[in-house]
Amino acid sequence: MVYRVILADDHPVVLKGLTLALTKDRLAEVVGEAQSPHALLALLEDVPCDALVTDFSMPGAEGDGLELLSEVRRRHPSLPVMVITTVINPALYREMLATGVTALVGKAGDAREIPEAFMCMMSQSVYLGSSVRELMGRPSRASARAGLWGTLTALSPRELEVLQLFASGRNVSEIARATGRGLSTVSQQKTNAMRKLGLGSDTEIYEYVDYLHLGRSSDRGAPR
Repeated sequence: MVYRVILADDHPVVLKGLTLALTKDRLAEVVGEAQSPHALLALLEDVPCDALVTDFSMPGAEGDGLELLSEVRRRHPSLPVMVITTVINPALYREMLATGVTALVGKAGDAREIPEAFMCMMSQSVYLGSSVRELMGRPSRASARAGLWGTLTALSPRELEVLQLFASGRNVSEIARATGRGLSTVSQQKTNAMRKLGLGSDTEIYEYVDYLHLGRSSDRGAPR
């Protein structure tokens, strides 16, 4: 069977590479290409397809990243979706998978993973590229399908608040003063949040909060 696939990426070279990887041996037929979130959503409405292969982050007035993936899932709940990305963040990987993505591959990985990931996805199995598995501690596909990894929903309101305030530029001492909590309490809440999400550095916190747009409410009153 030759599957009909739509490709989305804002780099023409990447689109060309994906086309070559997926059309080799007539694995798939590319029935449409998009280079922005708006173009992708419009294409999905007008062109029938069996699967979507998309970049995680594309420029455009409409939301991209997790917002785009959630909108695709809302409009097309049964559509198999593969994400290729330059993002290197285990917590964001988990959030992508939580939207219903069933194949996740790093752009820096081996291009030969693309056909394998596509076939795995079309057989209704979860596929994680080698670089993704490495960063996430090599979880099993069964664990992925069962949704056993930590996402935003694993955090308590106070742990989320600490991450928001930290990502807004405040250090642990400043957060303790702003929230009226002890320094050790805030430090432990930050540590707990990082552990639950699998975040290994402050840089990953900033990236995670930014991609999820969590910082927008960081200065509003939150529960203590």
